[in-house]
Amino acid sequence: MYGENTALLRTALTTLLRQHRIQQRLGGKGIHTVPETTTVVEREELGHQIARFRHTVLAWCLQAANATSPSTDLEDPSHQTRRPVEDLRYRLTVAIEASGSGPTSLDELTALQRFPIVETWRLAARAAALGEHDFGAGVDYAQLSDDQCRTVVKDAAEVTRALVALDRRYEGIPGWEKINGQSRLGQAAEACAAAPGYDEPNYTVDLRGWRPPAKLILDPVLPGLGGIVQCEYNLLVTLKHFPNAHSMRMVLESQLIVSREIATRARDVDPDLAKKWQQRAETYTLLIHETRDVRGLLGNGGAAAGQAAMVAARTQSLDLDHPIDRTPSRRLDRVFTRIDARLAEVIERGASQHLYLLRVKLPRLSDQSEGLIQPVRTRYTPIDARVQNTLIPIVRSRLRPQPEPPRAPEDAARSRSVFEAALNHRPGDSGPALSM
Repeated sequence: MYGENTALLRTALTTLLRQHRIQQRLGGKGIHTVPETTTVVEREELGHQIARFRHTVLAWCLQAANATSPSTDLEDPSHQTRRPVEDLRYRLTVAIEASGSGPTSLDELTALQRFPIVETWRLAARAAALGEHDFGAGVDYAQLSDDQCRTVVKDAAEVTRALVALDRRYEGIPGWEKINGQSRLGQAAEACAAAPGYDEPNYTVDLRGWRPPAKLILDPVLPGLGGIVQCEYNLLVTLKHFPNAHSMRMVLESQLIVSREIATRARDVDPDLAKKWQQRAETYTLLIHETRDVRGLLGNGGAAAGQAAMVAARTQSLDLDHPIDRTPSRRLDRVFTRIDARLAEVIERGASQHLYLLRVKLPRLSDQSEGLIQPVRTRYTPIDARVQNTLIPIVRSRLRPQPEPPRAPEDAARSRSVFEAALNHRPGDSGPALSM
C-alpha cells in the first residue's frame, strides 16, 4: 500500500539524515578508532551506486507529483506563472533528465550492501521502486480527493527536500554527482510543501495503492473457531471468480449454516455478536428463498462451492464443549463483512448483466386438448421488478454492509512527524554511531 511503502521510504531517509561524517562511513579516513578500509576509487564507486539509488527515489517523487496533479505545460518559459506543484514537477524532470547515473538495476535493489549507509540507501530505493506500483492502483488524480492529492504531493516535496539536503552533505565523496539545479529544486520543494492547503493532510490516502493478490491458506486447519475463520477466508478468496447460480446458492446456504450455528454458541461469550450473526442468518434465509428459481450457467464457481461445502461441514462438526474465544470471533466477523459485500456485488452484477435469470412458469390455453389448461411451460427472464421485486432490495438493504468512513492508519501522522523532525534538525546531533 501507499502508506507502507512511503513509511519505509521515510524511515530510510530519516536514518540517512541523522548520519554525518559520510567519508568515514564509506571506509575513509576518520578518527583514530575508525581506520581507513577503502581506497579513493572504491569510495568513488560507492558514490556512483548511491547516486543510482537516489535516481530511483527522485523518479518516485516525480511520479507522485505527476499522478496526483493535473497535466500542464511544464515548458512554459514564464516560470513565475507556474504553481508550486508544477514548478516542483519541472525541477524534478530537469534533475532526472540531466542525471548521468541512471536508474538502479534489479540486482542492486535485491543485493545486501557491505556498508550500512549504502544499505540504507538501497532500502530507500527499494521502497521507492515498490511505491511506483501504487500510482497505477488507485493513487492518482482521478480517484483521490483534492486533500488526498495534496497529501501525496507534500510527501513527494518532503522527500525531495531530504534528497537535496543529503546531496549537499555528500559532496565530499570522490567523483560525487550533484543534483542538477540543486538549489532551485530545493526551493521548489520547500515552496510546494509550504503552499496553502498542504498543511491540512488527509492520511486516508495511506490505505490506497497496490496490494498483493490474496492467496488461499494452505496450512493445516486450526481447531475450533480458528478453523472456521480459515475456511471462510478461503471462501472469500475463491469468490474473486464470478460463480454460476448453482454455486452461488451453495455459498448462500453455507453462510446460513455458519451464521446460525456460531450465533447459537456465542450467546454466552459475546451477546452483541451473537445477535448480529443471528440477523445475518435471517438475511441469508430470505436470500435462499428469493433465489430458489434463479438459474445461470455462466461463471466459474466450482472452487467457491467446494469451500462453501467445507466450511458448512466443519461448522456442523464443531465440538459443542469447545469454548468460543473473542479474538477469532472478531476476525470471523470481519471476514463475514467482506463476504457479504462480495456476494452483494455478485448478485447485483448477475442481475444487471443478465448472468442470472429467473425461472418463470407460464400456463397456457389450448384448443387441441381435452382440457383448456395445458401443463405449464418454463421461461427464463431477466431479474427485474416486474417478475422479482424483492431480491435486489434485500441485497441492498440487508446484505450489503453499511459503508464506513475510512480511518487513517494510527502511525501515519507519527511517521511523517519523525521524518520532518529529521529533515529540519540542525548540526550538533552526531546521529548514529559509525558502527551502525
